[in-house]
Amino acid sequence: MALIFLALITIGFSLFAGLIPSVTGNYSDQRLLLVGLAWSVCCFSLASITFRGVQSSDSRLLIWLLPLIAVFLSGELYPATYRVEPLMFAGFFLGSCLCGRVVSQHNDLNLTLRRIASIATFMALIYGFIALMNYGLALRDKNADIDTTLTWGFPNIRYWSHLATWLIPLFAIAHQKGVLSDLPLMRGLYLFTGALWWWMLLSTSARGSILGLALGSAVVFVLFRRQALIWLKSVGVQLAGGLVLWFGLTVLIPWFLFGSVDLRHVDADSSGRMPLWHEAWEMSLVNFPFGMGPQSWLTHSIISDEYANSKSYGHPHNMYLLWAAEYGWISLAALAIAVAGIMKSLLVRSSAYVEKGRDATVMAGFTASVVAAGVHSGFSAVLMAPASMLTGFLVLTLFLAMLQAPLQGDSQRLSVPARRLVRLSAGFALLAVLAVGPLWIQEVWRYYQDNLEDRLTYKGQGSIYSPRFWSHGDFPRQRSAD
Repeated sequence: MALIFLALITIGFSLFAGLIPSVTGNYSDQRLLLVGLAWSVCCFSLASITFRGVQSSDSRLLIWLLPLIAVFLSGELYPATYRVEPLMFAGFFLGSCLCGRVVSQHNDLNLTLRRIASIATFMALIYGFIALMNYGLALRDKNADIDTTLTWGFPNIRYWSHLATWLIPLFAIAHQKGVLSDLPLMRGLYLFTGALWWWMLLSTSARGSILGLALGSAVVFVLFRRQALIWLKSVGVQLAGGLVLWFGLTVLIPWFLFGSVDLRHVDADSSGRMPLWHEAWEMSLVNFPFGMGPQSWLTHSIISDEYANSKSYGHPHNMYLLWAAEYGWISLAALAIAVAGIMKSLLVRSSAYVEKGRDATVMAGFTASVVAAGVHSGFSAVLMAPASMLTGFLVLTLFLAMLQAPLQGDSQRLSVPARRLVRLSAGFALLAVLAVGPLWIQEVWRYYQDNLEDRLTYKGQGSIYSPRFWSHGDFPRQRSAD
């Protein structure tokens, strides 16, 4: 039940923030929820390991992720006005790995994953129905520019497209293995959900998302081969449905009504990213390999002339270059270590699925989701947007849970001394997280309060489209004289 509640909270607040009564604003509400969720999950998971322990250890992914977590924690050592983002990234990866470790002990893990995929698909279906309603209203108002009306509730299409990257692979799981998927009606609804979201994705021409999903599907095919054909066929059918909807709703109907079609173009160029990427590259070499510090993209002196003459954003539209610029190339080296550990465990799993001829539908879907989101992050830094991190936290947790779950027939167990060491280490870590958490949340709230002042002081210089910690970035503070 705890995982079901986590799914409802994370995906619900990601998709329907525009319908939920706001306290501090949709973006800020999501960010505050992410902060509280990351801290709470870390505490809960560490407490569970401390007092209950772990019996088996099929994989030790935390060891592979520790260098990455340590790099983000070291970001707190840099001089900075606010200490918020490093702990956010550290909490994101630490919480998902620890929670995955706890969830991996669940006896009915596969059934739980299928239920969560069904819940995600059902909520996405509701979102799709509202998008269809907005589409109809746009046509009634003779608005041919329908792409912005489909991705409602998001200040920018990129925010929605990264959610689509996380979620679309899960729709195929629900279509084949979801709750009540044996019933033709439910199976049809699951299929229609995937088609709706592919239609929206094609109508908004989200290149990074489409490329990520294509590469994620290719990785799944290479790893699982015939065992993933059920999932791959379902994705193909949903994509075909999306193409039919796109041709009918985005091309034919507007053409009949308005005599022309205003399609969103798919540009072959970098859409102005190259000056941003070049600037991030130059930043990463200034203090090689340690970077210029958290949020330095917002406060550093401009290095390249290209960037000085281009539009300024809160990020370089590439998550990895952003980390290289701010946290240094050691962050990417640590990320490579984490990916290597995940791939090692994934290869063991995929080999077991292939050798035993097991259905890999659920595993394939979550693998494709994580791979696609990782690829997409190379073309946009919206992974750090709160909606994407909320949904990504859930998906990554479940993916890591599958990688850490004992294989069928595997009796590998930790020795008694090893279990004691794990529980002792978790206990000390729990004390540290309990102590740091309230201070971090207090700092986050201070940052938010300063943000409210900055919106007035630096009116027009900030942008809600910049997915930094808050909408505006990090402006110099106006200190009052004592």
